[in-house]
Amino acid sequence: MVIHSEFLDSLSPSSIRSITAKIRDKAKEGIQVVSFAGGLPSKEFFPTHDLEEICHKILSDEGGEAIQYAASDGYDPLRMYLVEFMKRYQVNDINYKNILITSGAQQGLAYLAKGLITPGSVVVTENPSYPGALDTFRAYGAQVVGVKMDDDGMNMDMLEQVLAAHAGKVAFIYTIADFQNPMGISMSIEKRKRIVELAQQFATFIVEDGPYSLISFNGTVIPAIKSFDTYGRVIYSGSTSKTIAPGLRIGWLIADEESITKLVYLKMRDDLQVNNMAQRQVLQYMRDYDFDGHLQQVIGVYKQRRDAMVESIRASFPEGTKVIVPGGGLFIWVELPEGNDTLEMFDYVFQKNIAYVPGVFFCPDGSGKNAMRLNFSTTGEEKIRECIPILGSMIKAYINGKK
Repeated sequence: MVIHSEFLDSLSPSSIRSITAKIRDKAKEGIQVVSFAGGLPSKEFFPTHDLEEICHKILSDEGGEAIQYAASDGYDPLRMYLVEFMKRYQVNDINYKNILITSGAQQGLAYLAKGLITPGSVVVTENPSYPGALDTFRAYGAQVVGVKMDDDGMNMDMLEQVLAAHAGKVAFIYTIADFQNPMGISMSIEKRKRIVELAQQFATFIVEDGPYSLISFNGTVIPAIKSFDTYGRVIYSGSTSKTIAPGLRIGWLIADEESITKLVYLKMRDDLQVNNMAQRQVLQYMRDYDFDGHLQQVIGVYKQRRDAMVESIRASFPEGTKVIVPGGGLFIWVELPEGNDTLEMFDYVFQKNIAYVPGVFFCPDGSGKNAMRLNFSTTGEEKIRECIPILGSMIKAYINGKK
């Protein structure tokens, strides 16, 4: 007998993971796909040797305590370390009781959705935005309303209009302020200040998701929106998935102590705790090893790959294509000339064993049909220069065949 409920029956596969499923199917046939579709950091930079050494040290020093049940709010030494770590983002006025450790940033988003979305709730996001967040918010019943992006982040005049139109119903505003997924755009300081004022004016919250903030190609770390929050309106979500390794599943939420306590109660009823060993591994790696040197190595290679991809797109994609060049992060947003549909052409391109993510997957209002997101972090520079021109030629052939 199949389990059944209105909630479970409403769920559908993640849009991006549906693409990765197609890639896995080809892999089973022995066919390797060059995927520009993933949102992955490159596994070649995972500090496996250091983590192995740390693991042995932890078990030698702490024995079974390191793999025992533990506190639901997280490993206190890690929480205390993150208080200092967040000063990189100019978030200074917090203590360890303001921090909840989560199983990756995605779990934190799910907790906020569970805790804040009620029947009739609206969640306001950037348009386009991260599909994993959009899917989560919708799963818990929110109406997702997107706000268009300018070159320096969410359009604040439109945001104000949306907040006014849905006054009293907005559970929170969701934003990736640094090297946004999928566009790679960063929000200006002026807009960071204004979004806090708008949240206060309309009595709502901001969920600031910061997975890419340290992957800055000019080395500048922009102050978090949370650093401008004097009202307690900003809940910050952090993660080590893009800077150390995603499989460790270490993330955190920052909010006032009372809010963190409520979220801890939610975690007690969910998975009890984050992996005890992983918390210790992340702490020791960030605190005692060359985390900053590791980060600089990653940034240097990603920047080279970004440059190779941008150069190749400009040389090989159809005339009139717009490329947004990110200052960091993992992604390039490409807009083909109007009238093209990247979802429609996906299977045609996939014949050549090249994958991307159609832009419509990121847009709450169903726009973005002529756009695609390309990931540059996991593919070597040589392969980028080889395969982006193939992608460009396939796009041109598809467009010409439609004429």
